[in-house]
Amino acid sequence: MRRIADGAGRRRLVGAGLLLAGLAIAALVLIPGADGPPGRAPRPVAASVSVPGLGLAFAHPASWKREIDGRAFRLRSPEGSVILTIASPLAERRPEEVKAALRSALLRRLAPAKVLREGPGPLGARRATTFELTGRSGGERVRALGVVESTPFRTYTITLVTSASPSARRVKEAQDVLGSVRLTKPTRRR
Repeated sequence: MRRIADGAGRRRLVGAGLLLAGLAIAALVLIPGADGPPGRAPRPVAASVSVPGLGLAFAHPASWKREIDGRAFRLRSPEGSVILTIASPLAERRPEEVKAALRSALLRRLAPAKVLREGPGPLGARRATTFELTGRSGGERVRALGVVESTPFRTYTITLVTSASPSARRVKEAQDVLGSVRLTKPTRRR
């Protein structure tokens, strides 16, 4: 085997190796089914939602079902063990009133229910007001997390309801949704 003595030959060899590695990676990314079962296109990992009129943006797993009802977005995990609702009920800053109303509604809906924890919690890059409770829905024990945050323009609520012991995967996905939430100044359509 001939030795590559000069620097130019060595650079060509390294360049060719990098080109082949790049082609292999491109094949995995661009060719449908290259990373999954034959004949099946890969599913996107996340879906993005941006609602400039509400000053709201977030991402969620693409496999989750999404329903829109006015200023509320309901996300449901594929098997239904996690339901997350993001809403903007008021076009003004009133987090304490909205928190009290949300807490009261969840305590009634999940009765007999009790509050487990109240205090600040993360919502994207912000610290929001949160509370966690446990109760019953459809005869099953459930846990609920209520999150309330506001900007000078709107108040937002997030309600996360899970089975009493959801899978670690679904908890991580729900945390990722909460971590992706961005609240900005609402913009009007032109």
